[in-house]
Amino acid sequence: MEKYCNNSWTQIVELLNSNVQSGISQNDYETLTMKYGTNKIDLPSGNKLYKHILNSLRQRSVIIYIIIPIILFMFGQFLLGGMAVAMTISNLVLTIRHSIKRDKEIGALERLNSADTIVIRDGIQKVVKSEELVMGDIVKFGKDSVIPADIRIISAEDIKVDEKSITGEAFYKEKFESKIVGIISSLTDMKNILFKGSVIKSGRGVGIVIATGNSTQLGRMLAMLTYASNRKHNFGAMIAKFLEKYLITYFSGIIIVGSYFVYIGQDAEKNYISTALFALGCFPVTIIARLIYKRVIKKFLDDNIEIINFSVFNLIRDVNILFLDKVGAISKKEMVVKKLFFNDTIISTDDPYTKEITFDRIVEISLLCNNAIYNVGGNAGNGELDELAFLNYAAKKKIYKAAIDGKNSKILEIPMDSDKRFSTVVSKFSKRYRANTRGNVDAVLETCTHIMLEGVEKELTDEYKTKIKEIDMNLSIEGLITQGFAYRNFTYEPSRSENIESNMVFVGIMALENPLEENLEIIINRIKDKAIVPILFTEESKLSAITNAKKANIIRNDNQVVAGIELDSLNHQELKDLLCRVRVFCRVNPEIKSKIVSLFIKDGHKVATTGETLGDLPALNLSNVGIGKGKASSIVKKVADVYIQENYLDGFFKIRDFSRIFNKNIDRGFKIYFMTVFSELLVLVGSAIMGQTESLDFWNVIIINGLLFIPLSLVTLLNNGRNISNNELITRSLILSVITMISIYKVDGKEATIIPLIIISFGALLTTLFNSHVSIRRSSQELIMAIIALLLIVISAAGIILMNRIFLRDIILIELVVSIIFLIIFEILAIKWQNSLMR
Repeated sequence: MEKYCNNSWTQIVELLNSNVQSGISQNDYETLTMKYGTNKIDLPSGNKLYKHILNSLRQRSVIIYIIIPIILFMFGQFLLGGMAVAMTISNLVLTIRHSIKRDKEIGALERLNSADTIVIRDGIQKVVKSEELVMGDIVKFGKDSVIPADIRIISAEDIKVDEKSITGEAFYKEKFESKIVGIISSLTDMKNILFKGSVIKSGRGVGIVIATGNSTQLGRMLAMLTYASNRKHNFGAMIAKFLEKYLITYFSGIIIVGSYFVYIGQDAEKNYISTALFALGCFPVTIIARLIYKRVIKKFLDDNIEIINFSVFNLIRDVNILFLDKVGAISKKEMVVKKLFFNDTIISTDDPYTKEITFDRIVEISLLCNNAIYNVGGNAGNGELDELAFLNYAAKKKIYKAAIDGKNSKILEIPMDSDKRFSTVVSKFSKRYRANTRGNVDAVLETCTHIMLEGVEKELTDEYKTKIKEIDMNLSIEGLITQGFAYRNFTYEPSRSENIESNMVFVGIMALENPLEENLEIIINRIKDKAIVPILFTEESKLSAITNAKKANIIRNDNQVVAGIELDSLNHQELKDLLCRVRVFCRVNPEIKSKIVSLFIKDGHKVATTGETLGDLPALNLSNVGIGKGKASSIVKKVADVYIQENYLDGFFKIRDFSRIFNKNIDRGFKIYFMTVFSELLVLVGSAIMGQTESLDFWNVIIINGLLFIPLSLVTLLNNGRNISNNELITRSLILSVITMISIYKVDGKEATIIPLIIISFGALLTTLFNSHVSIRRSSQELIMAIIALLLIVISAAGIILMNRIFLRDIILIELVVSIIFLIIFEILAIKWQNSLMR
């Protein structure tokens, strides 16, 4: 893409064999389509309803939930069958709705493929569908036009464009047709390119198509989003596996036992089988999942953590490689000017200020080449950390940017790029002009022919250059980040086209410190104690990176730090061998960063990566867990799995710790539910053997399985609790079913239906409370849910009693009270026994 920015539009038109006046020939259209492809973006197929339905129907749990109502209808149980169908449909609808919502934003881009576009072909202006565009097409656009492809501007009349969907920037960008001098470091620097999907807000112009379809910037981003979505959104699949594990076992058991009873029995046994199947199918799993989803999202939002992909709780548990940006992880998000080198002397920033021309010049350049905003009174600001440090230091010396800017009007700015590594601002003062430069010391030195010493410009000799480089190296060894400063005076106003950044006068060096966190040892040990290997990316020099990495106890040897320039010449195998020992990468470009991440993943590691800029998109996309941070744009957030604005390392561990608890809670929740279902099945089998016609009925199942487990699941899944083994599940089920069958023995009529409702419900409630460590001494959301569950049991039992006009005899009330007391004692003894084993 850079070649289209750095060359004039006439060269681009010639390169693509087009013509500004006549465009491409219609006869060449087919050839160009075959060569470059169409302009249609392949959107994810997931946004089609039937695809979502088919994907849901492939799950074995859904198949079982479909078979259950079919069998119920075959047995003539139309009410139970209808309720089972309603439950299955509600589960499917919520699942499909969630999937559709995930793809909706991408699917909305379908209009980009079919929008009308004004194009010139064979010298004739015509309107075509945007998907029919090919490279070399000459396109006209005006206000409110949606850009149909990536376009190099040929002519621009006051163009302002909204590129939020591409770059994430909220403000409108001005665009022009001139070529850009220098290396392009980001999309925002491409001011003569219009990206597919952006919108013209003012002005009009003409351009030539330079990329179409999936090759456009938008197409590549959508490919990342689709890949990440398909690969990472696996939480639903994990839940389905939990569910299937129990469903298949229970369903098979019901069919086998039920077939035997049908074979030897009468129609009454079919009623028991129908109730058993209904009990298995009456589980509002997606309703519970939806409620849990909202609660968990809110819980983390309260901690300023935005969960973008809920599957992060499944993905983050196995992470063993954590790629970190140094700033914000092991060092503070601030820089401080510590030392200065000028006039052949190194001074501390604590030294008193003495008015001197060389000192004034270096501070002046640091303020002119500076886009930060600093509030002296509030000791805070907005901008890059190094620029804020320069403003802060100058303010302490009573030198203020506003005063400097007032005397020096900015004429033009030449931004820093990855090649020259310094920036220049040309300013006008009095009737003269000056180019002010700051950046990498070595890079700035290469532009200089003179040096300022005590206000006098002298020739910069090779010996003095060597001395300056030694000073720079020593400051870097101290762990400081250095920047060089230079200037050049002009008697005329220089233009962008001439070589402004040459024959400059070197002024000096400012050395900044990026302070490490006070609790650094705790942070690093916390990472390593989790069996995670921390790997740093940093923008400081290699020498400074070595010093700081040793302070942080991340490395032991100097060869564990590698600079990006050292990696450029390595082949795939050499790079792979190097990664085994390296723990810090400094000054690495986005391409190398994503290659490093991919190599670790190919070796079987589970990787988490942090990112903030568009250049981080490939690494975030490839990693198992992508963490957006800081001022990440909307597109970065979409590719990431989680967004943590500040203290992202703390946020990472909060998510990781919660994920381990959450995973255990899901398993525990399913065990408590299927413990209850198993109890119900045993009661039904016992009732069939005893000839008890009235026991567990339709209303019992609806209340216990369909309603009660909604609040109980919220208690279980959100509160850290004790694991329940399979043996405990079976033991509790046996105890619940035996107590229930003893209580209903020789109880006739509807009176018998109250007993399993109360005993099994209280059994599930007590198991949930005791195993979820819910305290009744302090108010909590879990306690509120438990109270709601208790009220639900009481109200439901009272409703059934009134509806069926049941009068409970004293003996039944006594049995119920004794049963509940027994269950409470059992849970207390079970907890004590479990605690004794843990000791």
